[in-house]
Amino acid sequence: MDNNIREVYCVADGYVYIFDIKTTIQNKNDLEPIIINDVLISENLSMKFRYILGSLNFMFNETLSACHNVEKKQSIAVKIVKLLLKIIETFEGNMEPTDIEERIHQIDAERVELKLILT
Repeated sequence: MDNNIREVYCVADGYVYIFDIKTTIQNKNDLEPIIINDVLISENLSMKFRYILGSLNFMFNETLSACHNVEKKQSIAVKIVKLLLKIIETFEGNMEPTDIEERIHQIDAERVELKLILT
């Protein structure tokens, strides 16, 4: 695996792209709440979601640059990629605001589990 830093997500044209895949997640700028499937989420939830993406980006790059054995490094990297792909899939369809909030909390719980593996 390459040890170069790789951004797992970016914001372009007001949308979040994960591994260059356009999502239904809109992020006009960091001062406004995020819109998921045309549902404006709260500022607190928006901050939490931005933190999740940033944390997964950091964990992915730390995993690639860590001195783990190759098998462990690949295993952890795959788990992070699966969680990022789950974010794309989770927010594809129409959802109620409460469903969006619940899913963000679930994704965060999975992120915390991954973080525990890394520490």
